[in-house]
Amino acid sequence: MVKLVERTFPAKELLKGLRSIGYSFSTAVADIIDNSVSARAKHIDIFSDPLCEDPYFCILDDGEGMDADELDNAMLFGSNRERKLETEIELGRFGLGLKSASLSQCRQFIVASKKFDEINAMCFNLDTIEQYNKLFLQKLNKTEIKKIPHIDNLIKHSTGTIVVWKKFDKIKGSAKKFEDTFRSLVAESKKHVELVFHRFYDSIEINYDNKRIEERDPFLLSSHGRQQTGRTKEIFVDGAKIIVTPYTLPYAKTLTEEEKSLLGNPKSIFDEQGLYLYRNKRLISWGSWMRMGARSELNKLARVQIDIPSQLDAVWTLDVKKSSANIPDKVKEQIRIAIEDSIVRSKRTTRFPGAVEQSADCKVWNRINEHEGKIKYSINRELPAIKALYNCLGENEQNLLNIALSQIECYLPKYSISNDTIDDFTIINSDTDTEENHLIDEVISILKMVDENKKQVWFDQIFISEGYQKIAKYKEDIRRKVFEQ
Repeated sequence: MVKLVERTFPAKELLKGLRSIGYSFSTAVADIIDNSVSARAKHIDIFSDPLCEDPYFCILDDGEGMDADELDNAMLFGSNRERKLETEIELGRFGLGLKSASLSQCRQFIVASKKFDEINAMCFNLDTIEQYNKLFLQKLNKTEIKKIPHIDNLIKHSTGTIVVWKKFDKIKGSAKKFEDTFRSLVAESKKHVELVFHRFYDSIEINYDNKRIEERDPFLLSSHGRQQTGRTKEIFVDGAKIIVTPYTLPYAKTLTEEEKSLLGNPKSIFDEQGLYLYRNKRLISWGSWMRMGARSELNKLARVQIDIPSQLDAVWTLDVKKSSANIPDKVKEQIRIAIEDSIVRSKRTTRFPGAVEQSADCKVWNRINEHEGKIKYSINRELPAIKALYNCLGENEQNLLNIALSQIECYLPKYSISNDTIDDFTIINSDTDTEENHLIDEVISILKMVDENKKQVWFDQIFISEGYQKIAKYKEDIRRKVFEQ
């Protein structure tokens, strides 16, 4: 017969390890909100105050709430989840999130919950636990409950829960100025929450200090005609369904301010390419190809949405923080089809962003294929301005002009241009924003330098050049100015 020996956990050391599980402030906040979503909340309010005597951060919802027994269970590590049904709104995972997320950021947290017109509250205080080296929790009486920040808001709800964090030892230990660091972390968590819960925007109102979070859409689904959606693929694993949909954003330089806002105004959309993994509509992982593709400038518009149900958590090896997962080998090849779809579209859109650069009959730069993977860009000597100048010069000056043009070609800043494009900087030395009146004056100046006998021929050719196609619609007006002077 096997001899069994029961051991009790040394609470002090156990909690020290759990506090280092790897949560950031933002991922910890998202883990608490998961519970609110699972509780069918319609409103989630987040409040914080770094300046009061006892700084706090709290999350309040109007969800189903908990009675005394349910609250007691929720405060237990590895809480009993037998009564938790696997539904599309169930975002819990191990029964650890409330405790591990909260303690990763603070030494004390309070949970108060209202159900059946009664409010129960319990407090997790590391000072007490470390003193006795046992998992002692405090049950708050009515007087203590009244002192909980924003408890009046919970009282107004018929049901709901509030989680309050206090004693931010880790932030105080690392911050130069607590208030500034605290406010920065809260602001970062807001951006994180906006993206992680973006698919709940229409069904749940989330507010930070009474102001609703911004709407986000990493796929720009509302950009009809410019955003591309590939074919949705359904993959069945162990009776559960995975849904994979490839997307391609519009060309980066054409994004409107509203579209940039929906993307969260990223410094560069290059960083946001890749797989977007959702569990029950909650965003788990993004901005990575998870070893299924290569990050590149040409792939920067590619996004692939992958929806997995909670039944497949073990298959995807979802971590406690619900912030990372691994693609199971059994579905990789099927997902790869959607990845290739999105990447191919992204490359096509990035390489051929519009018709302007492709359609000019007389371009400023000629692209010459030297074979063996070598490409040369040369300035087009047939451009009207260059030809007109060339004809006005003597032999020595013509040679000097050729030398100047050759030097410009030799020292083309190709690496700087490539880096600026990757970083989504707008390179402004193009004619797209040049005023039409300025271009008209240029044409007139060029034609003044041309021999009268050749002026008509030049006039007919000048508007097919890349620099002056924009003002071709004014051709007849310009003709009158040139030939009636």
